[in-house]
Amino acid sequence: MGTKRIYRGLPLYWHQETMANDQQWLESIVRNTAPFSDAWTKARIVQLAYAVPKGIKTQILYNLPLYGGYTSELEIAQALRSSCNLEEYPDFDTQVNEDYVIRALNSWHNKQFAKAVSRNFEIYVDREYSNSFLVVSTARTSLNVDRQLPPLAKFRPLFNIAEMGRLMRMGNFERLTLKTHGYATPAFKFYQEFIAEIESLSVKGPINKIGTLENRSVYIGYHWPSEMPLIHPGLWSDMGEQKGLSLKFLFIVALLAWIFGTGFYIILSLIVVPLLDLLGIKLSLSPLWHWFNWHQISDLIAQWNGVTLTVFVLWLLLMQILRISVYQRDRYRAIHYGAPDLAEFFWRLDKVLGENPYTSMPFYEPQKETIIANYYNQNFPPMNVNLIGHSMGGLVIINVLRILSDRFGKEDRLEYEKNNMGDYLQLDKLILTSPDIPLEFLREGRNNYVRSAILRCNEIYLFSSDRDLILRYLSILGNWFSEPSIEMSGLRLGNVYLKPCKNPNNQIVYQPYIRVMISSQSAVQPTSAYDLFEKFNYIDCSQMPGLNCISLPLNVWTSLIIDLTNTLFFIAGKVDIHGGYHFTNTTSFDILKFLITRDGLSRTETLAEINHLISGKPVLFLPSDQQVGNSSDPDLED
Repeated sequence: MGTKRIYRGLPLYWHQETMANDQQWLESIVRNTAPFSDAWTKARIVQLAYAVPKGIKTQILYNLPLYGGYTSELEIAQALRSSCNLEEYPDFDTQVNEDYVIRALNSWHNKQFAKAVSRNFEIYVDREYSNSFLVVSTARTSLNVDRQLPPLAKFRPLFNIAEMGRLMRMGNFERLTLKTHGYATPAFKFYQEFIAEIESLSVKGPINKIGTLENRSVYIGYHWPSEMPLIHPGLWSDMGEQKGLSLKFLFIVALLAWIFGTGFYIILSLIVVPLLDLLGIKLSLSPLWHWFNWHQISDLIAQWNGVTLTVFVLWLLLMQILRISVYQRDRYRAIHYGAPDLAEFFWRLDKVLGENPYTSMPFYEPQKETIIANYYNQNFPPMNVNLIGHSMGGLVIINVLRILSDRFGKEDRLEYEKNNMGDYLQLDKLILTSPDIPLEFLREGRNNYVRSAILRCNEIYLFSSDRDLILRYLSILGNWFSEPSIEMSGLRLGNVYLKPCKNPNNQIVYQPYIRVMISSQSAVQPTSAYDLFEKFNYIDCSQMPGLNCISLPLNVWTSLIIDLTNTLFFIAGKVDIHGGYHFTNTTSFDILKFLITRDGLSRTETLAEINHLISGKPVLFLPSDQQVGNSSDPDLED
């Protein structure tokens, strides 16, 4: 035992004034943290060091009491080690000993425990496919709702990111693909979808042109806190837990509704009612001058209150609809939790990839293993990183690159830093599927950080659809009062589609366009940054089955019919107009699968393979090496 304790000894005894708070905190950590991870283990050590609180029934967790009252650190370490299969948790086996227990209890005693257990993400490895990992942000959708952990029968929690670095170094992986989700994707839904993707990417079948994940490829799913609209428990529990703030909100809305409702009532009774009277249209409201008739005061007050009450109800209903749609809630979490946590994951991963993976492992032939370790340290090449962001996940990815741009530097450092994300990671492909990103980000004066991020990617693929009603309608409603311009709220990158136009040589070429309502406009405007648009490989999935259920071509006469039909089928669950890109039976998923599993191909071979995959399919492809521009040619489909 090399670590000295700074507390008196064991067992620990509760302080009456902090007992309830300490118990609640420790139990919350244990419930919401990956079992046998570093943070979970430290919380369990403190629990086992305390005696069972009075009045609380003994609870059992992994064959150990929740509170143990153990009398020695060695006893706690042995108890924890006996509660799991040490072969299944090798880093837990290596790390958890008497010294580890003392360090954890020291941090509790000197009030450094929050720092000791603070983790912004957790990592899990697939028990069947060792090259598939889950990275989960530890931020919760609501403090009143516990996190939903991945199914432990499928995923094994890692002790910390150092264990992941060790596994990746020892596996000598060459490629890393990370995919994150979009709006309204709670944890259970993401886990199900990710498991299906792992199966599709990993199961070895007949030799095909698409490919599967090889032993040198890593596939990572990243989940940031998102919730299901309308029914997520956090939407309603917050109001019950914070009754005072809820009443404060109602009071403010009522006060503003009374002020604006009164103004609205004056306008109605002074202008609108007299004009309608002249036209012979009678309303239940009286003209404003009737207030001089004292006999009608009670009726007029009722009319006035009726108008202000109507304004109050309508405002309250609108605000509640915006709240339960969870769009702004998810967007806030994506930017302030999802992106920073993922950026931290990458720079911590880069750091541990540079460390000797053998230093903490017992070996029988240390001289031989030192030679192997030195070989890896000297010859481990940078890993190519592919990033896939769907919907609001695209916003997460772009903000991650924005955060890491402090490390990247700006354009003046592109020449010699190229696509480096660190010492052992380099950015390769950026794949955006239906990104919930303003198209205006590709304009001059709006692309301050997007430019540096985009130019660092070797390739960018944009999967989009003009028939994505979630982006076209819900996004403009949710962003109308938050984006700095109307165009930023109404035109999203995920709605870009390819329109046939005639070039000066009278040849039909495809150009990126975007639909406003029933009409369309060129996605590239005179103020656009052309070099950014030309960096994209456009894959238009507007008419792809799974995203769309009607084969009508788009024009001003069919646009509303297309929207209405797809809306009905979407409500009926027959089509997913926003998330169908990742269905494993779609053409878009075949292309995604090809892009992340087939490295080493020339540009010509890659384009030929994509064209082969979309052959005979209602999917259009515009490679980045074909010129895009601002076109005003008429729609050839009209």
